[in-house]
Amino acid sequence: MRQNTPTDLILTTDRFVTHLSTVPANLGHPVGLFVREKVLASHQNKAQPKVVLMVHGGFAPSLVAYDLAYKDYSFMNALALQGFDVFVLSHTGYPPSPRPMMDDPNNVAKEHQSELIPHILSDYSNPRYPHKLVSSGTEWDELETVVNFICDLRKVDKISFVGWSTGTPRAGGYAALHPERVDKLVMFGIAPFFDIEDPPTQFPEDGAPTILQTRDFLLNNRWRDHVHGEHQLEDPEVCNAVWNELMAADPIGASWGRDGRGIMRAPNRMNYGWKTNLKKIKAPTLMLLGEFDDYEKRIEAWNALESPQKMFIKVRHSSHFMQFESARHFLYKSTVNWLEQGTVENHVKGEFEVSPEGELSELQKLGN
Repeated sequence: MRQNTPTDLILTTDRFVTHLSTVPANLGHPVGLFVREKVLASHQNKAQPKVVLMVHGGFAPSLVAYDLAYKDYSFMNALALQGFDVFVLSHTGYPPSPRPMMDDPNNVAKEHQSELIPHILSDYSNPRYPHKLVSSGTEWDELETVVNFICDLRKVDKISFVGWSTGTPRAGGYAALHPERVDKLVMFGIAPFFDIEDPPTQFPEDGAPTILQTRDFLLNNRWRDHVHGEHQLEDPEVCNAVWNELMAADPIGASWGRDGRGIMRAPNRMNYGWKTNLKKIKAPTLMLLGEFDDYEKRIEAWNALESPQKMFIKVRHSSHFMQFESARHFLYKSTVNWLEQGTVENHVKGEFEVSPEGELSELQKLGN
């Protein structure tokens, strides 16, 4: 789906939604969770709007994951131009939302501190806050607050969700807990199962609040190593654009990198319950997974999903970063179709694959 409508017709509103934190590091404190909204000016006060909340993954905050300021790579814009009232949330630990305990380099997990020695830390250090920062439960609490805010703001009873990577168990977990609030789900780059299903017996778990990821690891080990063929990336410069936006969103991380290019910071999380929640999801659910996205491991989430209306699409020539690759056009189109009609090319359920040319066909054998 190509974006032909001028993006200057889109209204952008940034807010901080008040939430009573359940994160142990600032438990009980009122915090402001960052939420961005994009909607066509002509749809701003539309009755019965098509509302969607996009939930980011484990490292990239919402503004990079879904509203990349580079050419036509904004997923938010693509949905807004099709008449959706689009929201994104940045969870605790991701800019511009609060990042408690994360600005102290001593609170970086020890296994990542080598990236800060000796230019930031003189030597390895024990964390001053010796615990992991957030959990699946605290993130579902944040989603509950933000969804209630959006429903009140737009006078709707339920909304749809888009989730990427770790955003899939965040959105999927919320859908399992609050089915009355969820219309439809689109999940791509679906997360594999977590190590545990039940909340940790010790909360918060021992550890450190901050983990790191270098530019080289993100762009090369996680992304470019999974690009196979010159047409998978429509514009190879998008990789650098993603990194530049990540650093612009996090000035402290931008100043911590050994090579002057910065480093990504993310909260150390206590994740649980994904396999269990997949069995509880009732909303119509579309899952998309790139063939170069650790496919054999991530496909387990599709196999566990028990929604009565569910559809899977294997995206050929695509990686975990589908929304920044040539496949993004099909991702945009199928997301619009599913959220509007609960279908993709008139299919309501089943297992399919899409070619690099955008041709959808039945998937003969899952896992091939």
